[in-house]
Amino acid sequence: MIASWIPNQRNLITFILADANGDEAEGLDDTFTLVIAKSGGALVAGVGDKAEMGSGWYSYLSTQAEADTPGPVSISATGPGVKQQNLEYVVQERTVTAVPFTYTMTSTATLLPIEAVKVQICVSSDGSGVVWTGYTDAFGVARDASGNLPRLDPGTYYIFRTRQGFTFADPDIEVVDG
Repeated sequence: MIASWIPNQRNLITFILADANGDEAEGLDDTFTLVIAKSGGALVAGVGDKAEMGSGWYSYLSTQAEADTPGPVSISATGPGVKQQNLEYVVQERTVTAVPFTYTMTSTATLLPIEAVKVQICVSSDGSGVVWTGYTDAFGVARDASGNLPRLDPGTYYIFRTRQGFTFADPDIEVVDG
């Protein structure tokens, strides 16, 4: 399982550094080397806060800027006498070409937002290939359980909506531009 980082905030990671025999390496304090690559970019020196926690455990508190790009975050940590430790995290999601997509439900009769509509975004007009599911908020905007907008790769999507008491002409076809 690859852990997630919260976008645009400092994220704390912890890890073990071990020697060639697999024994935990103690005593490096903050002198270990940590490099980081955002979204497939080049590895550069991490500028966050490094620390030794004890018993071979170390920590790194990233900067906000190190978590400002959606996609994978590759980290390598090493030091004198220790084997390289490779770690991977994900900011928001692994897909780096995805863009935020705002989908809003309003009543055709009143033009007011419709709350609590289940929204499923699919890659097929028959409703298969669901890539995102969420519900509309009080403003009629589709969001996931964490309150985020869907993030979609550029392309054509088929949107299916359901809410008791409402009938929708499904699918709604939307084109997402990059």
